[in-house]
Amino acid sequence: MMNKLLTKTVKKWKLLSIILGAVLALSLALTLIFGVNHAASLSDNASLTVTVNRNAYNSKIEQIEEICESEFEENGLKVRMVKYGEMSGDDCEIVYVFDKDADLSKAKADLTTTFAAKTAGEWNGSFISVSVSLEETLVTISTAQIVRTVIAVVVFSALAFAYVALRYRLNMGVLTAICSFASSALTAAIVLLVRIPVTSSLLYAVALSAPVTAALVMLTLNKLRATMGSELPKDEWIVASVATKEILAIAATGGVALVLIGAIATPVVRWFALLSLIAFAASVFLALIYAPALYLPLQERADKKAAEISKTGYVGAKKQQPQTAEEEEVIS
Repeated sequence: MMNKLLTKTVKKWKLLSIILGAVLALSLALTLIFGVNHAASLSDNASLTVTVNRNAYNSKIEQIEEICESEFEENGLKVRMVKYGEMSGDDCEIVYVFDKDADLSKAKADLTTTFAAKTAGEWNGSFISVSVSLEETLVTISTAQIVRTVIAVVVFSALAFAYVALRYRLNMGVLTAICSFASSALTAAIVLLVRIPVTSSLLYAVALSAPVTAALVMLTLNKLRATMGSELPKDEWIVASVATKEILAIAATGGVALVLIGAIATPVVRWFALLSLIAFAASVFLALIYAPALYLPLQERADKKAAEISKTGYVGAKKQQPQTAEEEEVIS
């Protein structure tokens, strides 16, 4: 089934390039218009903190959350993030994060009254307090960090080109460099386009996407080099040489691993796992679908150039054969 898909897409490099360009352009346009959707931890916000003693936190957290959520709904407040923390000593916290302009005064007053009645009655012995604060973010993802990430991707793409061009062929080096850089750009574009909250984890995912893509592309290049000179038509030869099983096996293994990490990890690591999963998907797409399609015109151009050189009659200097003893005697 995968080979049937590759047979249909191997000659569609122009269409695939247009789609990639459209995704990048649309992402850039939306980002310029609406800005980057920073995660709540990287933007100004208002927060409401419910401080609870440890016993009540462990036994009544679900009921406390229900009361809070009901109050927020009545006041038309939209929660951006919820953070849980077990502090030193007997205190534990539930922190609700809102937009910086959210008016939390009424919600705080109502919740204070509700919890005071609860702790004086059926929750006697529990301690619950409510506080609000406005947090101003002083540092987000800096321009310097973005520039360093872009430079890293460009440098890696250049090194990948040099390595593959020397080990394999020039057009294979070009293919690897293009796919490596495109995977990083596509990762960032998808995240910005679908408005996933951005943290510094995005920069790591973008940077890692390039080497992952290069490694996957080289799996196919190994097979292409091994079957070079095949009598099959170029498109069929390329499709037959794609490392489909290897790439799909790596995709399945890596995808499951990232999902498991995201399921059991802390919120920070969970965001990194999600962004890495997007980067991994971009790498697999480029290595499995785009790279074979792009290699077809590159190989056709290389073959055309080789044919033009052969028409000129130049085949390089012939190696001089060593003279025999009789020829040396005649010359002397």
